[in-house]
Amino acid sequence: MSYKLNWTYPNLGKYYRHYPPIRGTLNERYKDALKLNLSRIEVPFDLIREENNEYLVVQKPVGDIPTKNDFPKLYGEGRFEKDYILHTDPELKPSHILYWNLPKWRNTYLESIVEFSYFIGKPPCAVEFHPSKPKRSREHMIKLILEAFDKFKELNFLSSILIENRTGMFISTVEDMIKFYETVSDNLSSKELSKFGFCIDISQLYTQIKRDPSKDLKKLPKSSILGWHIHYKHKPPSDKDPINWKEIISMIKPNVFCLPEVFRFKDIIATIKYIENLINENKITIPQ
Repeated sequence: MSYKLNWTYPNLGKYYRHYPPIRGTLNERYKDALKLNLSRIEVPFDLIREENNEYLVVQKPVGDIPTKNDFPKLYGEGRFEKDYILHTDPELKPSHILYWNLPKWRNTYLESIVEFSYFIGKPPCAVEFHPSKPKRSREHMIKLILEAFDKFKELNFLSSILIENRTGMFISTVEDMIKFYETVSDNLSSKELSKFGFCIDISQLYTQIKRDPSKDLKKLPKSSILGWHIHYKHKPPSDKDPINWKEIISMIKPNVFCLPEVFRFKDIIATIKYIENLINENKITIPQ
């Protein structure tokens, strides 16, 4: 199988357990990634979860921010030297709230990411943030991006900062992305701007606009798309989906992050196979 796209091994439920390390180690994820010849992994960085009695083990309320004392219980003690994307909390569960409107909370959250980088021994190559409700996002997410770049300078490494669109949240449509990108662009240096963009969740976008999103996505500046979550309702894409995957693939640059957002190992294989076959069979030219 030829991996022309820049795939990342996704987070799977099988790594979670009821005892430390509750979220599983990065090294066990990487071991499985190598079975597919993938060299980068996605690492979950949710707020403290109720599932698997996580809140009881770390003795913190559900929805609290994990800190350095929690990391051994959540991720084990192992150091990690390979590439990883830190996927932060998407605010999907009760009590999980992203308080982007509170400066102190934002700072604590960003500091926890820095602490995690020191704990692992390497900063993430990218961090994915998610929008909250409009009242907690608006101008506050712009401050988040600026503060994140400043905070990550402590690591002497410029991680990419990605925003993922979420159904029903502040950034949920292509129009939302365009407006946000224009505003953020005015506040970033050229170097920072090259490391800022969106991770497009195609299925989420379809759910929001209720039509194939391929035409809408062509309105986005190409430089603003740094990642793609590829799935349809967390299942491998197929010809039966209401999404024009051929058109989607024609927009994916070979250097951006691609992640099969599915729940089972065999579905990772099916997703990559489907996409790569589309590229080969249709002789789709990947944009440079």
